Amino acid sequence: MELKTIIYLLLIIIVNVGVFGGLHRLRKSYGDGFKGQMLGVASNLLKLVSSFVSISIIALIFELHLMDYLAIELWSFKKDVSITGFLIVFLVFTISLLVIINRFLSKVFTETRGRGLHSIPVKVTKSLRTWVSFLAFLALIEGVTKITGSSVHIFDIVLLTVAKVQITIGKIVQAIFMGYTVHIVILTIEFFYNQHISSKKIDTGKGRTVFQIVKYFVWVVTIVAIIGSLGISVNVLLAGSAALFVGLGFGVQALFNDFVSGLIILFEGTIRVNDVVELENGIIGKVEEIGLRASKVLTRDNIITIVPNNNFVGKNVINWTYNESKTRFKVNVGVAYGSDVRLVEKILIDAAINNEYVFKTPKPFVYFNDFGESSLDFSLFFWTDESYYVEKVKSELRFAIDDGFRKHNIEIPFPQRDLHIRSGYKS
Repeated sequence: MELKTIIYLLLIIIVNVGVFGGLHRLRKSYGDGFKGQMLGVASNLLKLVSSFVSISIIALIFELHLMDYLAIELWSFKKDVSITGFLIVFLVFTISLLVIINRFLSKVFTETRGRGLHSIPVKVTKSLRTWVSFLAFLALIEGVTKITGSSVHIFDIVLLTVAKVQITIGKIVQAIFMGYTVHIVILTIEFFYNQHISSKKIDTGKGRTVFQIVKYFVWVVTIVAIIGSLGISVNVLLAGSAALFVGLGFGVQALFNDFVSGLIILFEGTIRVNDVVELENGIIGKVEEIGLRASKVLTRDNIITIVPNNNFVGKNVINWTYNESKTRFKVNVGVAYGSDVRLVEKILIDAAINNEYVFKTPKPFVYFNDFGESSLDFSLFFWTDESYYVEKVKSELRFAIDDGFRKHNIEIPFPQRDLHIRSGYKS
């Protein structure tokens, strides 16, 4: 190797070390702020360009024609698609650039959330970041294909043929892009819609139910559009699968029953999100989400129960918050015979009125239910909008009632039985 060649190689190495080291120090001096993030992206791009230029110069020094070597076919795919070194280098470059873009977007969204937009859900920012990266990937492929004048367009490669319809990579990518775009739009609209109904103090359950119906309608239209974009006729598809649907209908009747029940619930509005319901099996909880097949109910033990929608339509369900938020409940108590019943009534009402969760209007009242076997039986009726946590309210009332009884020497009796022994009993 000539001395001149060695000097050129050393210069290239020194320049690259200087570029990489200088960019690293410059990036570090700006920290993790927005300017630092922008500089980080720029430095990564400069590193890629510097590496590419250095390799090109080295090839010229050694009189190597890189494009000739990169154009050599390594193997072929379906006999009409050549896998060359240039294609591999392009894929490596594209993936590296996408990693840089994705990191940049991640830092930008993190910085944006740190500047006060904490209410934006993470899934929205993450999905938007993925969508932008995917869009950049498509733009890179299309741009490089046009610049290089490649005779084979990657999006025109046929993967399979269905009913004389050719399914290409481009059609599949288009379908994925359409579906993911709709997903991003729905997530974004849902975020702003939830903020709107919260600011306008609209009923959350009704608002979410309406949005759920609209979302399902949009997805049905999107799926039909995606099938059409693949070149498949929806009418032919439905006609050809009619017999299959009949067979499925008999095989999975319960599943279709749940789907139909889900639609009935959404359109009728008898069960809404945030409603407190009691099922036939004794489960009591708050409706967190209404799906097409099943709904999620959060119990008082903070456990999510998946309930098939048929249980809401085909069985008896108590909806404690259907007509209005406040509901009437009662606490039963018994006192000893000989107690002042009017004083008992006053103690019970005072315990309810002094509780912060009990409505003062309608006013709590007491029923003298019966003369029991060992006690005088009373019921305290009260109204509250804390239906989900009503057991806590009842517990506080019982504590207050017990304190009132102890203060006025009113006893809560034990069950009593009289035992009569016949005369002549022998031990």
